[in-house]
Amino acid sequence: MYEIISFRELILDVIKIKVAGQCHDKESQHKIIKESKRIMSSILHHATLVEPDRAKAYIRQHQRGLMQLIDEVEALTNENEPYADQKSRDGTISSLVKLLNQMVIDLQQHLPYYFDFDCPVSAASQKQLILDIAANSGQILKKVEELHADKETINLFKQLFKNLNDYTGRFTFEQAKYLYGFFDSIKVALNTFVPPLDFSDIILLLVSLNFNHPFFYHSCCSHLNRELQNCENISEQYRLIHFFKKLIGQVFKTISIPYHKNLPDIDEAILRYIESEISYLQSIDTIAEDLTRGGILESNFKVTFTVRQLALFVNLQVEAGIITIKSPKLLHQYITKHYSTTEKETISEKSFKNAYYGNVDKDIQKVIEKIVVMLNIAQDKC
Repeated sequence: MYEIISFRELILDVIKIKVAGQCHDKESQHKIIKESKRIMSSILHHATLVEPDRAKAYIRQHQRGLMQLIDEVEALTNENEPYADQKSRDGTISSLVKLLNQMVIDLQQHLPYYFDFDCPVSAASQKQLILDIAANSGQILKKVEELHADKETINLFKQLFKNLNDYTGRFTFEQAKYLYGFFDSIKVALNTFVPPLDFSDIILLLVSLNFNHPFFYHSCCSHLNRELQNCENISEQYRLIHFFKKLIGQVFKTISIPYHKNLPDIDEAILRYIESEISYLQSIDTIAEDLTRGGILESNFKVTFTVRQLALFVNLQVEAGIITIKSPKLLHQYITKHYSTTEKETISEKSFKNAYYGNVDKDIQKVIEKIVVMLNIAQDKC
């Protein structure tokens, strides 16, 4: 049996009585509370008497009915028609909405298997959730700033919270349940961090919370892309991206359900992006190898110098006017791309630059010995 029809009429009658100024408040409210308890008992009882599929349909029918009734009662507060005792009328409506919301919560708690968590929450619950998001956002941002987080981390949180606050639709029961656990988990986790707070720490934290919001996904991809661009060569990019892949793959999820049920889990989405980047780097490597074999692209020249000695030798040629350059950086980039040493197959631009401007006595002596050999060879050719 559908229990909501007569209950709806009873609630609307109480609101009409209130409008008419009739004094039956306590009696009417007592009747509504008594009827709400009877309805809940009846629903829970009948759900145990039928097969699970029918019980699920039965519970969800009443859930939808209660949600529609909540929206209908809430809509009465937005009527433009003035009433003599407007404040008292609004108070009555508010208490009825609170009672109906509690009935829905009771269904959720007692029969979670049958409850439809994909159903949007009521307007009143949405308003309360937005207020809670704003309150939690302020607390978290304050803590993040106390941990001396960088601009990237602070902007990430600000934009995430803005997206949640500006959400135009209604959150589902699943999302509402998720968000309360999400904020609690962030606040607990931030208390364990020590300053300065790093952006990568926040990525791992939000991945562990299964926060698959589109904005967070794009922020992760942008961050990884910037880090890859800062690498001096493809070998460093390989090391970085595989390290990032290891970190994401090892994250332990503390919240099993994702923020958005219809989107992929955040770790799976990020790992797919990483795999595509690895595939791209591999294709670049393959192209370079093919060009080298065909003689189109020169392979590296190996020298017997160390990186420091090579840098000193190049520096001497520049100072002697043998090599003329407009930009030292371009020279450093050329050397690191086309030369390798006995100690390193790949020379980083940073290490070469440091060696170029800093000399060690033993390195100078080694270079002098090679120059003496070169002079002897030249002398023999005279």
